Amino acid sequence: MVASGPFNPHEYLRIADALTALDSSEASLRTAVGRLYYAVFLSVRESLGVAGRSRIHGRVIGEMRRHDRTAAMELDTLRELRVIADYELEVEDPLRRDWQWNYRMARQLAGFILARVP
Repeated sequence: MVASGPFNPHEYLRIADALTALDSSEASLRTAVGRLYYAVFLSVRESLGVAGRSRIHGRVIGEMRRHDRTAAMELDTLRELRVIADYELEVEDPLRRDWQWNYRMARQLAGFILARVP
Protein backbone atom coordinates (compact mmCIF):
# COMPACT_ATOMS: atom_id res chain seq x y z
CA MET A 1 0.00 0.00 0.00
CA VAL A 2 1.29 3.44 -0.91
CA ALA A 3 1.12 6.11 1.78
CA SER A 4 -1.01 9.13 0.92
CA GLY A 5 0.47 11.39 3.57
CA PRO A 6 2.74 11.37 6.59
CA PHE A 7 2.80 8.25 8.71
CA ASN A 8 0.48 8.33 11.72
CA PRO A 9 2.48 7.09 14.75
CA HIS A 10 -0.78 5.99 16.41
CA GLU A 11 -0.71 3.07 13.97
CA TYR A 12 2.03 1.62 16.19
CA LEU A 13 -0.52 1.42 19.03
CA ARG A 14 -2.80 -0.65 16.83
CA ILE A 15 0.08 -2.91 15.82
CA ALA A 16 1.14 -3.41 19.46
CA ASP A 17 -2.40 -4.28 20.53
CA ALA A 18 -2.93 -6.63 17.59
CA LEU A 19 0.39 -8.34 18.12
CA THR A 20 -0.24 -9.03 21.81
CA ALA A 21 -3.82 -10.16 21.15
CA LEU A 22 -2.49 -12.83 18.79
CA ASP A 23 0.63 -13.89 20.65
CA SER A 24 1.69 -13.43 24.27
CA SER A 25 5.23 -14.72 23.79
CA GLU A 26 8.10 -12.75 25.27
CA ALA A 27 9.27 -11.76 21.78
CA SER A 28 5.85 -10.35 20.89
CA LEU A 29 5.52 -8.51 24.18
CA ARG A 30 9.01 -7.02 23.86
CA THR A 31 8.27 -5.95 20.28
CA ALA A 32 4.97 -4.40 21.36
CA VAL A 33 6.70 -2.40 24.11
CA GLY A 34 9.00 -0.96 21.47
CA ARG A 35 6.12 -0.02 19.18
CA LEU A 36 4.30 1.66 22.09
CA TYR A 37 7.36 3.74 22.86
CA TYR A 38 7.77 4.85 19.26
CA ALA A 39 4.06 5.69 18.93
CA VAL A 40 4.42 8.05 21.87
CA PHE A 41 7.90 9.35 21.06
CA LEU A 42 6.99 10.23 17.47
CA SER A 43 3.70 11.84 18.53
CA VAL A 44 5.41 13.98 21.16
CA ARG A 45 8.26 14.88 18.83
CA GLU A 46 5.88 16.05 16.14
CA SER A 47 3.54 17.86 18.52
CA LEU A 48 6.39 19.79 20.13
CA GLY A 49 8.23 20.41 16.86
CA VAL A 50 11.53 18.87 17.94
CA ALA A 51 13.70 18.45 14.83
CA GLY A 52 16.93 16.68 14.01
CA ARG A 53 18.38 13.35 15.04
CA SER A 54 21.25 14.11 17.38
CA ARG A 55 20.31 13.10 20.94
CA ILE A 56 16.70 13.26 19.81
CA HIS A 57 15.21 11.02 22.51
CA GLY A 58 16.68 13.07 25.33
CA ARG A 59 15.73 16.30 23.62
CA VAL A 60 12.12 15.19 23.17
CA ILE A 61 11.90 14.19 26.84
CA GLY A 62 13.49 17.50 27.82
CA GLU A 63 11.05 19.50 25.73
CA MET A 64 8.13 17.51 27.14
CA ARG A 65 9.41 18.34 30.63
CA ARG A 66 8.90 22.03 29.84
CA HIS A 67 5.21 21.32 29.13
CA ASP A 68 4.39 18.54 31.60
CA ARG A 69 6.95 17.20 34.07
CA THR A 70 4.90 14.14 35.00
CA ALA A 71 4.32 13.10 31.40
CA ALA A 72 8.04 13.62 30.69
CA MET A 73 8.98 11.33 33.59
CA GLU A 74 6.57 8.70 32.31
CA LEU A 75 7.99 9.04 28.79
CA ASP A 76 11.43 8.40 30.23
CA THR A 77 10.09 5.31 32.05
CA LEU A 78 8.56 4.09 28.79
CA ARG A 79 11.90 4.68 27.05
CA GLU A 80 13.64 2.60 29.73
CA LEU A 81 11.19 -0.26 29.16
CA ARG A 82 11.90 -0.05 25.42
CA VAL A 83 15.65 -0.17 26.01
CA ILE A 84 15.28 -3.25 28.22
CA ALA A 85 13.03 -4.88 25.61
CA ASP A 86 15.47 -4.22 22.79
CA TYR A 87 18.85 -4.75 24.45
CA GLU A 88 18.70 -6.97 27.53
CA LEU A 89 18.55 -10.65 26.66
CA GLU A 90 18.62 -11.52 30.35
CA VAL A 91 16.89 -8.81 32.33
CA GLU A 92 18.88 -7.94 35.44
CA ASP A 93 16.12 -6.10 37.32
CA PRO A 94 13.80 -8.74 38.82
CA LEU A 95 10.93 -6.26 38.67
CA ARG A 96 11.29 -6.04 34.88
CA ARG A 97 11.36 -9.77 34.04
CA ASP A 98 7.58 -10.21 33.64
CA TRP A 99 6.86 -9.20 30.06
CA GLN A 100 3.10 -9.33 30.38
CA TRP A 101 3.38 -6.83 33.24
CA ASN A 102 5.90 -4.74 31.28
CA TYR A 103 3.54 -4.58 28.32
CA ARG A 104 0.54 -3.61 30.49
CA MET A 105 2.64 -0.92 32.16
CA ALA A 106 3.91 0.37 28.81
CA ARG A 107 0.34 0.46 27.44
CA GLN A 108 -0.86 2.46 30.46
CA LEU A 109 2.07 4.86 30.19
CA ALA A 110 1.43 5.35 26.47
CA GLY A 111 -2.22 6.21 27.08
CA PHE A 112 -1.35 8.57 29.92
CA ILE A 113 1.31 10.44 27.95
CA LEU A 114 -0.68 10.68 24.73
CA ALA A 115 -3.61 12.17 26.63
CA ARG A 116 -1.28 14.95 27.83
CA VAL A 117 0.56 15.76 24.61
CA PRO A 118 0.07 19.47 23.95
